[in-house]
Amino acid sequence: MPVSITEEKVYQALRGVVDPELRHDIVELGFVHDIEIIGDYVHLDIQLTTPHCPYAEQIVRSIREAVGAIEGVAKVDVERTCMKEE
Repeated sequence: MPVSITEEKVYQALRGVVDPELRHDIVELGFVHDIEIIGDYVHLDIQLTTPHCPYAEQIVRSIREAVGAIEGVAKVDVERTCMKEE
């Protein structure tokens, strides 16, 4: 029986990804803007606080590891942008 991947499971995994500088998880910080699940594929849109975030690669790696560890997930794609300054 195929395993169902849900947004709730993805959000739960993402709560374990902490921004090293801000010391809060990326869900709490509002970085996650869109989750798309197609079969065993998960696509995420995240918005970081600055275009030159020194931890961007580390955060993306952590997202791929956390979401990739969900049972049934075969591929994780992360698209990142930066929050617009007001």
